[in-house]
Amino acid sequence: MPGMRATPTSTATLCLLTLALVGGGAHAAGSLWQRDLKCASEKSERARVICRALEKEMQWAGTGHAMPGLPSFQVTFKSVARVFCRLPIRAEDTPTLVEMGLWHRYAATDSSLRAAQLSRGTTFLLALLGDAGHAHYPSIETLHKPQAWMTDREIDSLRREISDMTDHPASLLSPRSPEYLLKGGCQSIP
Repeated sequence: MPGMRATPTSTATLCLLTLALVGGGAHAAGSLWQRDLKCASEKSERARVICRALEKEMQWAGTGHAMPGLPSFQVTFKSVARVFCRLPIRAEDTPTLVEMGLWHRYAATDSSLRAAQLSRGTTFLLALLGDAGHAHYPSIETLHKPQAWMTDREIDSLRREISDMTDHPASLLSPRSPEYLLKGGCQSIP
């Protein structure tokens, strides 16, 4: 406002207010300011191994698309490529990845964005498996964490979503893309 000037007191008050807001945001963000995906809560040992690998490879990045948000640890394309190659992820992991993806997408009770990061990571890992994973998609009866409302429709929806990602020639997850994430194979992943 015209005629107003910053004083040391008003600057200090503004700084304290900002810290209080950020502190409240830190509580709401939960584990996103840390590499903590609560992997011990996964049902199978393979799911815990995959979760810990995603957790270890999370990268510090800004959130949001159109409007920049607060930075946090996130599962990124690069972190997924490293997990895919270093574990490695195989077609036999498809049921575990589908279960993790569906659970963290639809049923997880975690209100932080941790579930979204796990769902994103498992979805991208399934996309990198591509056609090799299609024959290994489970039915709802074989999942360890089925919910009463879950049906095979959720699995089919996930499969279609992944097919859309891998079929689109501009997708980083499509082998047809010039920017394909694994273009040089796993040896090209730093």
